[in-house]
Amino acid sequence: MATRSPLWLDLVLRAERIVGSRVEDAVHSDTYFDLVTELSRTKAFLTGAVEGISKRIWHMANLPAGTDLRRVREQLARMERRIVELSKELDEALEAER
Repeated sequence: MATRSPLWLDLVLRAERIVGSRVEDAVHSDTYFDLVTELSRTKAFLTGAVEGISKRIWHMANLPAGTDLRRVREQLARMERRIVELSKELDEALEAER
């Protein structure tokens, strides 16, 4: 016995076919890629502008900005890696002496 799908499902699938094909065409167009590129550039510009302003405000209050903290974290990570390297070298040197 064949069961027919519900009416709401037929409507949703039909709407998806109509809308989906148009959206897919738009997403694969050159205009879409140009728009995404321009939006990415605009976002980067605005992010930089906001970070610059907030950095100046934090520094005027004699507090570290987020970029300062990021730089310190990167330096700390480099120091930790170097300490691990030196520990390995020291262990190897001690092993060689024994």
